[in-house]
Amino acid sequence: MFLGTSLKDTLSTPDRSPFTALTTDFRTTFVPISPKAILRTIVLDPVESTEPERLPLVMIPGFGGGFVQYYKNLDHLHTNRRVYAFDLPGFGRSTRISFSSDAEKAEEEFVAAIEKWREEMGLEEFIFLGHSLGAFLSCAYAMKYPSRVRHLILVDPWGFPVYANHQGDKKMPFWAVLATSFLTVFNPLAPVRWAGPFGPLLMNRFRPDLARKFSEPFMDYVYHCNAQNPTGETAFFYMQIPFGWARRPMLERLGSDLDTRIPMTFLHGVRSWLDNSSGEKVRECRPDSYTDVHYVRRAGHHVHAEQPQMFNKIVKEACARVDESRDSPADCRTRADSMPAS
Repeated sequence: MFLGTSLKDTLSTPDRSPFTALTTDFRTTFVPISPKAILRTIVLDPVESTEPERLPLVMIPGFGGGFVQYYKNLDHLHTNRRVYAFDLPGFGRSTRISFSSDAEKAEEEFVAAIEKWREEMGLEEFIFLGHSLGAFLSCAYAMKYPSRVRHLILVDPWGFPVYANHQGDKKMPFWAVLATSFLTVFNPLAPVRWAGPFGPLLMNRFRPDLARKFSEPFMDYVYHCNAQNPTGETAFFYMQIPFGWARRPMLERLGSDLDTRIPMTFLHGVRSWLDNSSGEKVRECRPDSYTDVHYVRRAGHHVHAEQPQMFNKIVKEACARVDESRDSPADCRTRADSMPAS
């Protein structure tokens, strides 16, 4: 199943460049989830062996990209545990499967794909990390398969608050305001495909912040991911109203649908354009559960790229708490590793 032992040998040209600074060899594979669908996956073995073997960390990306978005983090998170990351169906280099136009069914199809991936990889239980849309889907997965998820790590999650016509004191960036209006009719990244060879230029024009947070080669990678058939993007279109909110918001479901024994760690960017009060609201609706909330200063929506050292530190600490069974309700609090106003 595995296609090689070197990351540099198995990545395509657009997504190889962001990884040139990494020092660790990876295994990559395309994991079959049906006769016609595969999920592109990367695996990092632990540097140090432990007895017993520690629970693996599984990471899924947010909207519009693949696991390459974690290129500043993967090298630092597999010291003593195996780390997996994969491209969601309809995104990255995974198969562009068709999704239902019904929000609930589309969510179920994402969850079913994740469960099939787990079965194929032979994982019994794991720590599950997701960013943005990936955080929403990891939470949905934990609701349906609670015995598989030992701890949820949600990074600036999308789709938690109930829809509102404003975000309080938050000012949405220009690109988000434009996208919100556009998304009432079209898929989010349709202009990139319409622009053809000028797509990368268009992305840099409207999202110069991504190039600053990640790198110029990363922007080339994002373009190539999203120039393809946009089935995952279309599913997201049906799941949102408009860009910043979900048709089926998580905060309406967590209290009753998520097993209270599943601990949760939130990482919010203080500067995020999304509502970053979700962690505290989840704590309120799950008073008898572990909910640890971090507000990372000098970070926006892409906490893992903007403050990678702090992100890596918090994630490793959350994993260590799992190893040592220190993720009970009595252990959680709001952290300001973080918390000033910027």
